[in-house]
Amino acid sequence: MKYLPKTAQLQAFRAVARRGSVRSAARELGVTQPGLSRTLRELEQTLGTQLFLRSSEGVTLTEAGLAFSRRTEWIMEELRRAAEEVEQINYFTHGRLTVGLSSLISLTVFPQIAQTYKSALPQVTLTVREGQLNSLLPGIRSGETDLAIGSIDPMRPPEGVMIEPLFTAPFCVIARKGHPHAQERDLFALKDARWLLPESTEGYYHHLQNELAHFYRQISVTPLRTDSVITGMNMVLGSDYLTIVARAAASPLQMADKLVTLPISQLPAAQYCAVWSQKSAMTTNARRFLDLLREACRSYAW
Repeated sequence: MKYLPKTAQLQAFRAVARRGSVRSAARELGVTQPGLSRTLRELEQTLGTQLFLRSSEGVTLTEAGLAFSRRTEWIMEELRRAAEEVEQINYFTHGRLTVGLSSLISLTVFPQIAQTYKSALPQVTLTVREGQLNSLLPGIRSGETDLAIGSIDPMRPPEGVMIEPLFTAPFCVIARKGHPHAQERDLFALKDARWLLPESTEGYYHHLQNELAHFYRQISVTPLRTDSVITGMNMVLGSDYLTIVARAAASPLQMADKLVTLPISQLPAAQYCAVWSQKSAMTTNARRFLDLLREACRSYAW
């Protein structure tokens, strides 16, 4: 390839790929439809391949177009981040930071970190996405999320990302007060209980399923699955469901009068890590957040 695509061509391609229509993309970009079509033809000539299939119903991506679309999204996100970071350094913009957090981090150290961070950098727009690591990783890999914190399965660390261990958290089984199994000490005695567990293909709960595979096979009632903390707590409080949570998550919920921790010691601890893109340099704003995160995690009683 003699020449590389121009930024304007990438912007035009992305708009059409997202909209599925040259007319709609032209309106979005504020250009004429013939002008946009010409830009797309020039891009296809530069790449030496057809990117779109055109029909009366709109445009769809060819196989080459799909591959180019994935790369284009990442390139444009990196360009935005690069320009924004330079502006952040020169204080010409407010800047942005998007972090992904597990519910444990949201319930424990995040309020303190957010207060300190916003006091030091009030101009930064801080966006938080909560979820398990498997739901946060796509944003990390695409560049839409700067930094994520979650539990890692030591036997299956995620690929394509940088990982920094932060702390280890013990986990426990919780139930409502008055639950028939509230005093049970043996995990295997709970095989006939009703369980609520998060759905996960990464992290602690996936590791737990492997570690306790023998127990999982003995559970007589298929566990209810949810990624919602609110749904989980409501099911535990309003029924006889049991669930497994980090021990440190119980106190911030302020439900000591409603929940009990079962005296079971057979659960492995979870390793929580900071995760960021292997392909992208961490922004100044993200590095500052990570510094505060390290300090908060070191001093917290997990």
